[in-house]
Amino acid sequence: MKKQILALFMGCVLLCGFSGCGKTSKATENKTTTTTVSNENLNKDKDDTDYKDIDIKQSEKSDYYTPIEIKNGYDSLQTDDQRKFYDLVLKSTNSVAEEKDENDIYPCSIVNMENTVLTQAEIRLVITAVKEDNPMLFWLTDKFGFSNTEGYTAIQLYSYEPPEKIKTMQNKLNKEVNKFINSVEYGLDDFSLELLAHDYIIDRCKYDDDVKDSDDDYLAFTPYGAIVNGNAVCEGYAKAFGYLLSQLGIESKGIVGKGSQELHMWNAVKIEGNWYYTDISWDDGKEYSRYDYFNITESQLKKDHTISKVYSKCSSDEVNGTNGVKAINFNFSVPECDSTEENYYVKKAVHFTDLYSYQNDEMTNALYNAANNKEKYFHIYIDPVYLEYNGAVDQLFVSGDQLFFTYIDTVNSMYPSNYIDKSGVSIIKKENLSVVTVKLSY
Repeated sequence: MKKQILALFMGCVLLCGFSGCGKTSKATENKTTTTTVSNENLNKDKDDTDYKDIDIKQSEKSDYYTPIEIKNGYDSLQTDDQRKFYDLVLKSTNSVAEEKDENDIYPCSIVNMENTVLTQAEIRLVITAVKEDNPMLFWLTDKFGFSNTEGYTAIQLYSYEPPEKIKTMQNKLNKEVNKFINSVEYGLDDFSLELLAHDYIIDRCKYDDDVKDSDDDYLAFTPYGAIVNGNAVCEGYAKAFGYLLSQLGIESKGIVGKGSQELHMWNAVKIEGNWYYTDISWDDGKEYSRYDYFNITESQLKKDHTISKVYSKCSSDEVNGTNGVKAINFNFSVPECDSTEENYYVKKAVHFTDLYSYQNDEMTNALYNAANNKEKYFHIYIDPVYLEYNGAVDQLFVSGDQLFFTYIDTVNSMYPSNYIDKSGVSIIKKENLSVVTVKLSY
């Protein structure tokens, strides 16, 4: 009888899928379905499955930076019953059956709350919160069974892997995370720490165009896929990035919505007291756009992203996918992101503020260093406080004295290691960011 009950539960799922994580029509990801089935007979007292506790070891702590807990999901819970349920669900994820059920996955121990009835929407909220706050639970599927009748609430999660394999995989993941944490030097500010985590993941991971859903490769949706396997989709990138930031003491949130009209996930990151959006999977593309989505504002993000509703604004049908309403990915909270102080280009690019300056020491010195290092791309921030973007780009490269080429003449007269070929220079305009990226030729 137990097997028949659990088989019925397999129609109940946690989230709708993420899709199209890339700007250039990358493979559509359909992580889950949205069918919902409940059954009043789920109860741990009737369960004779043998579960084995997983002795989960955490990654090492940095000698220099204090890690923080990810609590975006937990902090968004609205009642004591929801918070109690959260604790029980989290505990159950570390207790997994050694044998697969008839659906070819491994059940986690049943969670049962007596004298408490949570709605299906509340159950989904709590499970989503657990997964949001604990990205290292890579083994969990998005399927769950539940019962919320007769004065109690019970749920059961499922694992892709058995306990022993989970421990082996966890050790591999911790090993790689520890290498990264131990490589971070003392005394870095939050911006520099964020940049290290950003570049580590992009250098290590490749966007997996072949993954369309979790049946293709469930690990591509997890930090394990991004950090150990080096293959991930947007969810894997975002979760890995958020976890590394937490280990360096930086607060962040996973944000869901759409990118170029396809389901997508990225991060909101808190740097020096202000929130910014960073879309690391979209930064992992062309070399010239590696930092185009690093600490941007909401207005910049919304040029090609939309942000999903927060849970508190969703109807139960939108959360559950019931009564003919399509289930949506919801956010727990969405911070205000309106500062540009810690934007990558504001911090790192050369600032251009004067159309009439033929001698620009900051520009020529930076360009000289770029030539010595034979850098392929050179970024200029057109400061909107002083200049109108298109007029400034025109004066630099197209009309009048074409100031940028006078700067090249100055640099070449300084005999850099590599002579800049003016005839091979081209530009990439990024008006949304107030940036022009120059492709240099030598």
